[in-house]
Amino acid sequence: MRRTVKYLLILFAALLLNPVRAFHARAQDDVDYKAYSLFVYNFIKYIEWPNLDAEFRIGVMGDSPVLKELQNLAKAKKAKGKPIVIKVISSPEEALGYHLVYISSSKSSTLKALLEKTKGKPVLLVGEREGLAKKGAGLSFITMDDDVLKFEFNKTAIESNQLKIPSALTNLGLPI
Repeated sequence: MRRTVKYLLILFAALLLNPVRAFHARAQDDVDYKAYSLFVYNFIKYIEWPNLDAEFRIGVMGDSPVLKELQNLAKAKKAKGKPIVIKVISSPEEALGYHLVYISSSKSSTLKALLEKTKGKPVLLVGEREGLAKKGAGLSFITMDDDVLKFEFNKTAIESNQLKIPSALTNLGLPI
């Protein structure tokens, strides 16, 4: 009996200290958003933009944990020798002020409007959700069966927006 009470007290203390984790494993906790941000940084390093401004601007469409990781990255790195500025954008109209727009999973439904606003402009659309490259984004993330993070790319979409994607990058991704 004493042992049972002891175990119940330990369980109660664990639940008191961390109630959410005790009962729910959130899907976002399993995702390594730092890896997503490092992929984005490498996209920036390899893809060529015409006429870059004094800063490299990344817009994050929607709510995603990648925002924090990109902000940390921007503090430590530069993009093509320029400071990186990260902002949350709330509408497709704002996308024109950015070099790269990261589309969170929750805002993937805005892709069509983003494509209309950025058509022919040097803006790279990167989808957090699988399949967005097939629908017109330049790149989108995909998690393989073995939980390895990869990316799919749409070379036609990238090049139609005045951007150049080198074979060094296309050799690493999955073409659509």
